[in-house]
Amino acid sequence: MKISIFDRRRFVKLIFALSLGLSFLGTANVAWSDHDRGRTEMRQFRDFLRDHPRIATDLRNNPNLVYNRRYLERHDELDRFLRRHPAVRREVADNPGRVFGRYSSNDYYHPRWSHR
Repeated sequence: MKISIFDRRRFVKLIFALSLGLSFLGTANVAWSDHDRGRTEMRQFRDFLRDHPRIATDLRNNPNLVYNRRYLERHDELDRFLRRHPAVRREVADNPGRVFGRYSSNDYYHPRWSHR
């Protein structure tokens, strides 16, 4: 059985279209996964701040303390938390208004924030 060149081209186009479509499906799952992970991490961070009100006040007044080595040495719990959740560290420093502002009590978190 001989396959013509036109059938091969159609077959190649079909395989390409299927692989392209499947790659988009995989990307959507990653984005939703990042979104859920980001929401969970921010919720955990709010719980952490609730248990550590002095740290919460310090970070609200100076969000860049998340990168201050001397401050983190004096606050081991915060240092450990931020090492486990580096996206939270970036979010606090880059977008303190979102972390401590009006959205801080909600579960609002966008996945693109974790890609910086």
